[in-house]
Amino acid sequence: MKSPSIDLLPALATCAASVEKTLSTREVGLTMGGEPTFVPLQPEGAEWQTAALGPTKLGLARCFAHALLSRTYPGAMLLHTSGKHYPGEPLPRWCLLLQWRGDGQVLWRDPRRLKRDGMPGKHTLADTSRVIEALLATLKLPASAARPVAEQDGASHGWVVPLDHDGTAFATDDWSADLGTDPIFLNPGDSLAGLRLPLDQLGDNRLRRALTAELLEGSVTIFIPPLLLNAYLALIPVIEKAIEAAGLDDVILAGYAPPYDATRLPTIGFASDPGVIEVNLAPCEDWQAYDVQLHRLYEAASAVGMCARKYQFNGRAVGTGGGAHLVFGGPTPETSPFFLHPALLPSVIRYFQHHPALSYAFSGLYMGPSSQAPRIDESTYEALYELEIACEGAARLGSPHNLALYDLLFRDLLMDRSGNTHRAEISVDKLWNPFAGNGRLGLVEFRAFETHPEAAAQSLAALFIRAILARLAAAPLSAPFIRWQGELHDRFFLPAFVWDDLDAVCADLRAHGLPFESDWLRPLWEWRFPKVGALNLVYTPAFAPDAAKDAPVPASVPFQLSFRQALEAWPLLGESPNAGGVARTVDACMDRLEAWVSDAAALDHGLLLVNGYPCAFRPADGGSAAGIRYRAFFLQPALQPHCPVNAPLLFEWVDKTTLTVTAAARWHVWNPGHIPYTDRPADADEAATRRAERWEPWPHTLGEARYIPRVEFAPESRHTLDLRRAALLSR
Repeated sequence: MKSPSIDLLPALATCAASVEKTLSTREVGLTMGGEPTFVPLQPEGAEWQTAALGPTKLGLARCFAHALLSRTYPGAMLLHTSGKHYPGEPLPRWCLLLQWRGDGQVLWRDPRRLKRDGMPGKHTLADTSRVIEALLATLKLPASAARPVAEQDGASHGWVVPLDHDGTAFATDDWSADLGTDPIFLNPGDSLAGLRLPLDQLGDNRLRRALTAELLEGSVTIFIPPLLLNAYLALIPVIEKAIEAAGLDDVILAGYAPPYDATRLPTIGFASDPGVIEVNLAPCEDWQAYDVQLHRLYEAASAVGMCARKYQFNGRAVGTGGGAHLVFGGPTPETSPFFLHPALLPSVIRYFQHHPALSYAFSGLYMGPSSQAPRIDESTYEALYELEIACEGAARLGSPHNLALYDLLFRDLLMDRSGNTHRAEISVDKLWNPFAGNGRLGLVEFRAFETHPEAAAQSLAALFIRAILARLAAAPLSAPFIRWQGELHDRFFLPAFVWDDLDAVCADLRAHGLPFESDWLRPLWEWRFPKVGALNLVYTPAFAPDAAKDAPVPASVPFQLSFRQALEAWPLLGESPNAGGVARTVDACMDRLEAWVSDAAALDHGLLLVNGYPCAFRPADGGSAAGIRYRAFFLQPALQPHCPVNAPLLFEWVDKTTLTVTAAARWHVWNPGHIPYTDRPADADEAATRRAERWEPWPHTLGEARYIPRVEFAPESRHTLDLRRAALLSR
């Protein structure tokens, strides 16, 4: 799906306008953002597979951010700050913040003064001195306010200036009474000097905020202390003047961002995440602003050789492997529509539970109960029962209500099996979370989304969810949860049933005055469920019982038996010893395909055998569909180690009258020759070639007679032939 301008799609613009009108009529101020993820065109090394950090990621993130800055946000600046910090990691991961002033004033005049890549700099320690001297002169602070800092071994490292703002002007302090007149020795470590100052040695009345200038990998790095927003906005131009006076380029600004204010200081974040660069979009007041921001982001990514897709070795095109979560909130945390409209969040929870396609149509390869975004009915068996009580309670709280209590209603229910409140399809971890520094933002995060390679498709998915929120704001949903039981995965892991559910959602939106057409979602559905092969067949209808003796012979009816990639949840295995500790892995050896017959009447004349076992077709997407679950690889550890690999799959269409094979093909997980690939596909053409060779016409069994075994389909698998089970239980 290419990236057309909204002006080329009048119907889409009309739909978007209807969404915004519905929200406005109901006085729902709904902001939106997201977290798309990107990788290089040729992602090599652990940093682009599983590792959060690596040798090239930070430099490429700087290039990416500057490409967006120069094209879209002149007058913005880039701040290097601390990001997520996980157990077992010695330091927080880095995050680059692209910041600009919401009032239109220039925050930073010359982007050339800021470092734009990951190459070592050419600055010297003397350059840090010149910057500090110029800074003190501009602030009219005494030169004695600057103190040298050094490592524990005595090596000079830069300078520190105690610095704060009293509401009127910047002020400094004299630390010599507490720290002496010699260089200040930094605490041991690898983090920035501003984070390693011996502040614990200062007296109670001393100023503990400080700016530092240090030399890191040949670049002057200026550390900004924690300041309120007005002071921060006043300091940034002063720093730029000092850098200009020192005659420097490629300086790094680092340190603390001011308290969150999306209106006065809009921010886009570029964060280090496992295998990807995650981009945290600035909140947008409507979908059109989101669409513009997203397209400009994709354009900047392309300009620096980045994209939002990967190719697997066997040619399959997939997402980046990172998330693309959608985030909705309000103009301020306290005015979040999830607070001002108490029925909205319970309605959203119910609606997503009623429509599994919303959980599976846009997510990545790793999904299901142990994934980053499990559905509420994939976590614990009692979750639905408890959520029904919580949703009823939330709708009765009134407005305004106790925000902490509202958060507690859902905190211990919207989570994964381990109790992680961030890992949930609908995450309230940033709604009013008292346990996180950025938790009280009034935000609800929809996490079952993976970045699409095309900006237009990604944006359309966001409009789809925004339309659903508008529909629920206008007409809250109070219907009870559906107990899907085993049908949840058995049915909705198959493309045709996902499509039927998406179509039902679109019909519901139209019924509520939001003209969202399901055909708009076909490109996203095609991407999520690529076609792997097809058999073009015919059947001849039987004579009607009351037909005249001289009636013409019924004409043959063409139909297609097509196969698509379906979905599979990889179960989490038990703990196993690992380097003195324990580790848990997922079983990724299973895969699933869907067979779809374009004309259900063809099933009266023939049947599909897969490796000799018959499929069970059920009406879906205008035809009939059946799932095929099989073991694609032999991995250890894994479930069912006694079951062999089922690939390649042999598809045979058998005539019911003669019980002979009339068409056949084989599907290979890798390639027919089992030849190892040394590299991933270099481009889309090579990937397409590898995909195409996995589908192999198979004339060798045509005309052969087939015995049709009886297969027992379990209640949890009425739609899907599980070849592991069929081999053991068929008769």
